[in-house]
Amino acid sequence: MDLRNNQITVRELLADPKARQVLARQFPQVINRPIVAKSGSMTLDKAMKLGAAYVPKRVIQETLEELRRL
Repeated sequence: MDLRNNQITVRELLADPKARQVLARQFPQVINRPIVAKSGSMTLDKAMKLGAAYVPKRVIQETLEELRRL
């Protein structure tokens, strides 16, 4: 999947069934929260920066690699 240098939006990621599946597996605690749907215009880059306070860097990197392979 082309993440467009991490400028792809959360909305675009969630609209792709395979990407959504990856995100649901990696972040099951937040994927269905209303705040995620409301942050649809947020870029992946910004979401990663915000999530870095709560998610280990290794998990973020694994998720990026898996999304790129789609």
